[in-house]
Amino acid sequence: MPAHLPPVAILTSGIGLGVYMPALLIQRQMRARGAEVEVVTLEGLYTAEGRERHVRHQQAFHTDFALALMGHRMPKGTDSIMDRHAVASLLGAWADRGLRNFIVWSGFWLPLLESYQQRVGAALALDCCRIDAIVSPSFKVQGALPSGAREIWLWSWQERRTVFEIPVDERPPQPFGQRARRLVVHGGGWGVGTYLQAREALASSDWALDTVVHGREEVVPGRPRDPHGPDDRWFAVAPGWRTWQARGAAPGFPPFGQMGGPADGHESGFRASPGEHGLFEVIRESKAIVSKPGGGTLIDSLASATPVVLLEPLGEAETANGKLWEELGFGVSFARWRQAGFSEALLDELHANFLRRPRGGPDYPADYVARLEGGGLG
Repeated sequence: MPAHLPPVAILTSGIGLGVYMPALLIQRQMRARGAEVEVVTLEGLYTAEGRERHVRHQQAFHTDFALALMGHRMPKGTDSIMDRHAVASLLGAWADRGLRNFIVWSGFWLPLLESYQQRVGAALALDCCRIDAIVSPSFKVQGALPSGAREIWLWSWQERRTVFEIPVDERPPQPFGQRARRLVVHGGGWGVGTYLQAREALASSDWALDTVVHGREEVVPGRPRDPHGPDDRWFAVAPGWRTWQARGAAPGFPPFGQMGGPADGHESGFRASPGEHGLFEVIRESKAIVSKPGGGTLIDSLASATPVVLLEPLGEAETANGKLWEELGFGVSFARWRQAGFSEALLDELHANFLRRPRGGPDYPADYVARLEGGGLG
């Protein structure tokens, strides 16, 4: 490995966590290979008013799925809520370091990169990452990618396959027979969609439920359970945590923990977990993820060989994700699984499909560092 590799910036957004978590996973794995990598979140450059608006949208979309669907169909640029001084400071710091290599997870970064390129008068090496099986809204609203930018697909509806992969860690998937009879139920980083309705429907089943909640009001009394079987649990990200506040100026993984049940009357288990993807630890021990098919969920699903029971998607991109997961045999719609009596055998078949699949493509962080070492980037 060369003694020094050129620096890399991973440009992401905290919206939903779907493009935030993979940025952190890539950073961790590239650093382990000797690369100098920083992660920058778009929201860290917002004005105070812009951040407040962001939080209001998050709360509104969590409460009203129809409103979230409407907002997703009409993505807006971020120019009006950017802090000009923060942007100028960031671009100046990049120029001082001679930064030329960027991994881009949100299309809303492209106008800033255009300004930066004009400032430094040099070509940039851009990898524009696709978290969905079709072009995501933040890139779609920007139009064509800059000349010379490389598209990085994790999975593609057009090609009907997985392409690049982002491992979560180096462990092999937990064997299905060794997993507890549990389901992870969640609505993505913003808690959007029909996950609470799904949880209510599953309350009549014999599955133990690990639900990611977004407020104590979503925690419900425990059900009568087999005394020899697992109990229901509730998990959450620490209240008040924001992507732009994580670990000071350096973005970090969400502080994720288990909440006390209704009888406890308190929240417990919240602690900062540097370098950890806490939800993944729960998922890899479960038999399925019950969720809408967001890109972050598919990364967790693929890395852990855990099937997804597909809830209603948020927009066209998630619709394509769900269709692809069903076609590849990695997921099943909630309606179909319900008709099958919430069958464990069906989930076992889907898990086996992960183990039989051909590798779709290279390990993206390893591939990127190899290109840095070979001088194939800027």
